[in-house]
Amino acid sequence: MFQVLIVDDEPIARESLRYLIDWEDYGFSVKAGAEDGEQALAMLREGFYSLVLTDIRMPKMNGLELIERMREITDASVIILSGYDDFEYARQGIKLGVKDYLLKPVDEEDLIAVLLRVHRELTDRELLHRRQQAGDSAFRERVLRRLAHGQLNRGEYAEQLRLAEFPAEREAFRCLSIEMDSTCDAALSDRDFELKRYAIRNILDELCLATGGFVFEESEDRYGIIYAGDARVLGDADSVRVRAETIAGAVRLYAKETVTIGIGGAESALERIADSYRAAEAAADGKFLAGTGAILAAPPSRTEDDTARTRLREMEEEALLAMKDRRREAALQALERLWDGFAKAELPADEAKRIVLEILVQLFRLVKDAGANHARLFDYKLGDYEYVMRARTLDDLFAFTEKRCSAVLELLQRTNEIRPKKVYDEVREIVREQYASPISLKSVAQQIYMNPNYLGKLFKAHADMSFNEYVLKVRMEKAKELLLHTDKKVYEIALEVGFGELDWFYKRFKAYTGVSASEFKLSSQQST
Repeated sequence: MFQVLIVDDEPIARESLRYLIDWEDYGFSVKAGAEDGEQALAMLREGFYSLVLTDIRMPKMNGLELIERMREITDASVIILSGYDDFEYARQGIKLGVKDYLLKPVDEEDLIAVLLRVHRELTDRELLHRRQQAGDSAFRERVLRRLAHGQLNRGEYAEQLRLAEFPAEREAFRCLSIEMDSTCDAALSDRDFELKRYAIRNILDELCLATGGFVFEESEDRYGIIYAGDARVLGDADSVRVRAETIAGAVRLYAKETVTIGIGGAESALERIADSYRAAEAAADGKFLAGTGAILAAPPSRTEDDTARTRLREMEEEALLAMKDRRREAALQALERLWDGFAKAELPADEAKRIVLEILVQLFRLVKDAGANHARLFDYKLGDYEYVMRARTLDDLFAFTEKRCSAVLELLQRTNEIRPKKVYDEVREIVREQYASPISLKSVAQQIYMNPNYLGKLFKAHADMSFNEYVLKVRMEKAKELLLHTDKKVYEIALEVGFGELDWFYKRFKAYTGVSASEFKLSSQQST
């Protein structure tokens, strides 16, 4: 959300502009108003603003003086508010680098049009700035990711965490796992998906600044947070849930996206942070049962010493291990032994159903980790949770679980038979055929029945570039070919190679070739 400062000596004008539109619908928030240039300059020194809307004719310091002076302290975008008699002043403002001018009284549609354009420019600028900072932040991300996965040894803790500015001396630690729910939406363009990721990361960073949280990117659609702080606060499940609800609400409001959040347990030692994060990931994987937008807490560790229940836990682990090893007969036999154990232990129905739900979550993670497309087997819309909870007999539960395990084993077998080189060639062929459409890694993964994250890693391992980089390369090479060998207009070529927005094509083409599309076409004509 970009912060806005409105500068006008007329209070009514400031207030009317504030309430002319719903600013947040367009990615902006009116943070403050100033009655003249001097007051505005003082506000700009004290706070951060992305956009300044200023009148020209004001007492003490007019708008043009303000623009000249503010360039010493901020690179905020500027829009001039001008009356008809101020047109020459507005022209001077354009020379000073203002983004646009609006005639007073400001028209709602004119304001929206300018804001949409400025929002795109500000977003692109922040993306560039983030890339420039990546060198500094990449190290911190790696350290946090290794910490969450238990990959930092004791000898590395002190130095690595000090360099990453992580407060290792805190009393307690607790992890969240946050997953975007739109990751499998094939209708979402790559650019829209990237903008959503960018917005969500900004929201997480901002909220964590105030709560002692440290954010890292786990994958293109999942983030991790490690909280470090007071044991009393982080040990309070309700308090941590409120933090998760605040994150979900902010993402829903500002990024127009829902997220599923898994909450791990509180730990008192650095070495146990990995346990908390592992529990948070397992909780988030329960999305296929609970549905999107859920906040899921890891169940507390069970400490029963009841022999029968301990044996049931061992039987469950035996069945899952056989599934993981693709040993079909052993897995189904282990399931039968588990159900016999249910009957002999006279296990209450709610406990048996809880174990079945745990098995489903573990099967989901098994399929996901194998890189198979889990959408057809695991989707909350299939009603698995409701079916399990409505089951009236152990036989019903067994038939359902056995059927699901068999389907998972068949899917894993098909996945094992897929040769990586064959998949890589198939993806390249799909891109060459569909580059003119809004193609994405998610849509391609759906076509070949694979997990998008796994497919992305497989493709990069073979191509030495990401899927999105390869799509851009195909589109840019085709655009160059059309510029060289046809008389088509640039906008026609942009549409033909899959760019719905001409300005986006211009930017990507220049970044790819070093020259604009027009310059490229002209230079090729001159050389022939």
